[in-house]
Amino acid sequence: MSRALNRSSFVDAALAVIAEVGVERLSMRRVASQLGVSAMAMYKHFTNKDELLAAAFEEFIARADVLPDTQLDWDQWLEKLAINMYNALSADMSWVPILGSLRLGGNAIAVTDSFVNKLGAAGFGAEVSVRAYMAMIQLVVGAVCMRASLQAEVGREGRRKAVVSELSPITRSYLQNADRQRLAIAPALEAVVSDEPISMGLPLLISGLRQQLAAAD
Repeated sequence: MSRALNRSSFVDAALAVIAEVGVERLSMRRVASQLGVSAMAMYKHFTNKDELLAAAFEEFIARADVLPDTQLDWDQWLEKLAINMYNALSADMSWVPILGSLRLGGNAIAVTDSFVNKLGAAGFGAEVSVRAYMAMIQLVVGAVCMRASLQAEVGREGRRKAVVSELSPITRSYLQNADRQRLAIAPALEAVVSDEPISMGLPLLISGLRQQLAAAD
């Protein structure tokens, strides 16, 4: 059986393990067990776990298919890209803590290049385009982390989701020892935490870029 296995077989198995137990619990032994082979069989294709993780993340990006239709205007394209990335990471949040340590491959670089080229074609300079990309990545990752935090808060309350007619756990926590200023902010806070986290900062990023582009004309 092991002679029929190739690099893609091990990557597929790694993604199956990650879907089951999360990135942090991935191991060469678990992947080998998934395929019914010895862990030593993996070292023909991967020198260590980090190399396997990098390959698995490359395939994760490929399967996520985050790049939008090229015919969209730059702002619609950026919005769609950010939402696609947010949805992909939200579906498997265990990737988030290790994103900074992963070696980026061709698929990740292709997303970056597509972003910079899209904004460049719209009239943005290279530096602004790169900064905008970094800002979008920070926004997406932050939104995924916030989603995880909100879900944890709701879970601690023994609920599946926040109920609009009641104060969310986040708002109740904020209002502890409330003063007038906090009471005034509470309705806005309640409205915001009921939104999908990616929708909090994404419109502001796009609006800021639109203003920069208009000022440059």
